[in-house]
Amino acid sequence: MARRGFPLALVLLMLLSLTIGQVAAQSDAAKQPSPERPTMYLWGDAALQSGSCFNHFASDGETQTGFGEYDSTENIEFSCPLDDPLASPLYLDEDGVISFNLGFLIQSSETSDGDDLVLSLISGTEVLASEEFTVPTFSNEQLTWQIQITENMTYWEQGSVPELKVQFNKPEPTLAECFDLNKVLAQCEAKFRIYYSDNTDGLEVAGTFPVLNASDPGASNPNGGGDDEEIASLNVGSGAISSLMFSPWFLGMIAFVGFISLNRERFQMSMVLEEEESIDGAEGSSSEGETLVDSYRARVLTLCALYVAQGIPWGFITIAFLTFLADKGVGASELALMLTLGTLPWSVKFLWGPVIDRFQFPAMGRRRPWILLAQSGMIVVLASMMLIPNPEENVLTMAWMFLVYNIFTSLQDVSTDALAVDVLQPHEMEKVNSYMFTAKSVGGIIGGAGLGLVIGTLGIKGTILLQIPILVVIMLVPLLMTERPGEKRFPWSEGTTEVEVEHDQRDFREIIGKVKIAFSMRSAQLGIVLSLVMSLSFFLIPVLPLLFVRELGWTVEEFNVTKGGLILVFTMLGYLAGGQLGRRFGGKSVIIYGALFTALTTSLWGMSESMWSSGSFMMVMWSIRTFAWGLVTINIYSLVMRVTWSEVGGTQFTAYMAMMNVSSIIGYQLTDPISSRYDYPTLFLIAAMLETFVIFGALFIDPAQTRRELAHVEQG
Repeated sequence: MARRGFPLALVLLMLLSLTIGQVAAQSDAAKQPSPERPTMYLWGDAALQSGSCFNHFASDGETQTGFGEYDSTENIEFSCPLDDPLASPLYLDEDGVISFNLGFLIQSSETSDGDDLVLSLISGTEVLASEEFTVPTFSNEQLTWQIQITENMTYWEQGSVPELKVQFNKPEPTLAECFDLNKVLAQCEAKFRIYYSDNTDGLEVAGTFPVLNASDPGASNPNGGGDDEEIASLNVGSGAISSLMFSPWFLGMIAFVGFISLNRERFQMSMVLEEEESIDGAEGSSSEGETLVDSYRARVLTLCALYVAQGIPWGFITIAFLTFLADKGVGASELALMLTLGTLPWSVKFLWGPVIDRFQFPAMGRRRPWILLAQSGMIVVLASMMLIPNPEENVLTMAWMFLVYNIFTSLQDVSTDALAVDVLQPHEMEKVNSYMFTAKSVGGIIGGAGLGLVIGTLGIKGTILLQIPILVVIMLVPLLMTERPGEKRFPWSEGTTEVEVEHDQRDFREIIGKVKIAFSMRSAQLGIVLSLVMSLSFFLIPVLPLLFVRELGWTVEEFNVTKGGLILVFTMLGYLAGGQLGRRFGGKSVIIYGALFTALTTSLWGMSESMWSSGSFMMVMWSIRTFAWGLVTINIYSLVMRVTWSEVGGTQFTAYMAMMNVSSIIGYQLTDPISSRYDYPTLFLIAAMLETFVIFGALFIDPAQTRRELAHVEQG
């Protein structure tokens, strides 16, 4: 009973930490100026000689006495800055007025020479406005200061600090002045007091700013530096959740994984996902034949070439093109829309499974005609993109074209996976699967880093045009091969298609019936859950170009080469190492420990903002996180493949892959609401928390259940 209650207590602790963090984030955001919060309030310590004065835009502050004071009136000079620098640019109405209401009590000489009260509004080292006031002594004084907005006040950069500066210099009251009754009652002592916003003396202390939304027509940056809408669209939110608020979650996850480790057998942590049997000539069937069923080498070459064909355009769109658009001023929400539309066909690609299983042209192979159709469609859509004028200014049109393109790409993917299920031998599944996804990463390197290097020179259209002959060359591989002996390469070729291919065709009712049986298994159902939580942290993907290019000053080429080159190399290394580790230690172990390690790495990355200016540090952290997630990803693919029933392998495995893409869409759709609210470090911490969900998704899956319980159905 205690063991069952332990995980539940951890989950409750994690949820509590998130609730506290949410409240803290809302509190921090409320201290920043906005059109809804245009009023600045003043706060500080009671003794200004040893304390400080500051301001923020939340009215719920509290001070010790409601004022701060000096026990002198000579050489008074102090500032009340914004307690946290501006988290996003501040735009003020050029026709508006900043209105300060302030309260003072000054007990100084009235007859001696000196300087009257001087108030200044400062940003950094620049004095935006300054005015001198004569204030009566020995009585509370309500003072009003109206500042007409000038050109240098309309735009405040992110990170700047609005600051109220106060100066006063007069000697203490003279002996003759102290005979005044009011001064006697005040003990005729020198005093300089400024009242805070929570004072109990009835004085109003606040400053009202004419704040505009960044999208307002009047919001502008007179200092230049690019299009103002571009600057506004590229800023993330200002909310911040302290890393301390996340610590209960991550400490709880470490303890939870420790609990799992003590119960390895209960959670099938040691079960190896790869087949144990060893077959003589272990590379599969011979490499002598010309068809895929005859030659292991032909199988690997064909499947890997088709995955390269998928990776090139995907790498181009998600890395090179996305970074190019970010550099041109496209915001995170628009980038997320493009990724969402591009991912949408992949989320429903399971619908292709029954179609390609039902409608076939056996004379040319069960899967090859669909592959050729899909690749032809991909090439035609890429060619059609050449007709769009100024693609960087027609992002929505490009996004819809990307949607159509991915309809054909998802068809190729389903057909390729079905081909793999058809021609791969059981002991080849995991090994060739890792080769295929590595090949897709190679395509991503070509499309991301390779094309990313030339997009600045060739432009979008030139870079798209360059992809077409590459895809045509890859298309020659399925065009010139055949699946089985006797099949035709072309419709007009001679062939003697074997009867068993025709006999294997089934109707929709039979296919759907077996799919229902497959998903009646508990582990098969949990595979859907795992697939759906796998990519929730992808909301961070559209944010990274903004962070690196706009905030950290990387060039587009540097970012493309890093993400499309170095990072994809570490992805491939993660795939290759993940397969070997899963084979030796058990795939679920790699998933659970790898997910925890990835989450801790991501959280450390988010908490290391002070080191982000170091390009080496950023590349190291990004590479480690990518490698660790590669270990997790390839073992998730193998795990869902293991719970897939071979009778409907193409359709069921495609369903898992589709759910993974639904997870990606959910992640991309989280980009705008999360990134518009929170700052960069908090975004990394949220992504780290979402990465731990994979642990819960994989924990209760029994990799052997499908094979164990449906073996009699296959035999029957």
